[in-house]
Amino acid sequence: MSTTERIVILPDTQFPLHDPVLTKKLAEFIWEYAPDQVAHVGDLTDSTELGRWVRGLRGQFTGGLEGGFQQTRDWLGYIRKGYDGPFHLSRANHDDRLEAAIERHLPEIAGLTIKGQVISIENALDFDGFGVTYHQTYHELAPGWLLTHGDWGSISQIPGNTALIQAKALGKSVVCGHTHRAGLVAGPLASDHQSIEVMGMEVGHAMDRTMATYLKGGKNSWHNAFGILRVERGNKKKPRVYPELVMIADDYSFMVEGVRYR
Repeated sequence: MSTTERIVILPDTQFPLHDPVLTKKLAEFIWEYAPDQVAHVGDLTDSTELGRWVRGLRGQFTGGLEGGFQQTRDWLGYIRKGYDGPFHLSRANHDDRLEAAIERHLPEIAGLTIKGQVISIENALDFDGFGVTYHQTYHELAPGWLLTHGDWGSISQIPGNTALIQAKALGKSVVCGHTHRAGLVAGPLASDHQSIEVMGMEVGHAMDRTMATYLKGGKNSWHNAFGILRVERGNKKKPRVYPELVMIADDYSFMVEGVRYR
């Protein structure tokens, strides 16, 4: 008897630069769809005030960092109202900004604890309390499929190709974010003894595009999307993974397994 496991993969959200309608709909889709696992490709937060692009400028002094963290915690709590399964999160360049700022500018507080907890993104967002497993490196989310953010390695302008480049280097399929583009592509991986097919999937973003003021252009190549991996197990066969890229329309509607969500 075979069984199928379903894994929902969430895109870059970058709170507080998120799209509040879309992030709410994604949480409610998870409630209804009831996947076996949820994963997030990273850049859960934007941490704008800690970015190198605003250092010494007005953007560093908005006082909005904690507000963005609170919105992130609120969203994690909202997901947990209707979903209590595993939740995986990849490290990412924006989520790294807190530790990077401490290391570069305030190394003397690196070991400082508040109520017994060191200052870190994990503790600031209460990952333990929300049951979030934070992965500092590649995580095998499904057989032969690695979860990562996508900021390690070469970046391609072709949707899906950033993930595929990493997949070919690692010998396993890769699902990632970072590019804010959505694409699902496949390619051969040549080895000394065999040629196997690996895949790359990029799952877009859930940002409010109007908040991306740091870009002068290129936002038109961004896509609202998310991913699903279906893992078929049993019948004494090796598990098989079926990836799906779910595109989200301008009216926030999308279709999964023949069901339209809007």
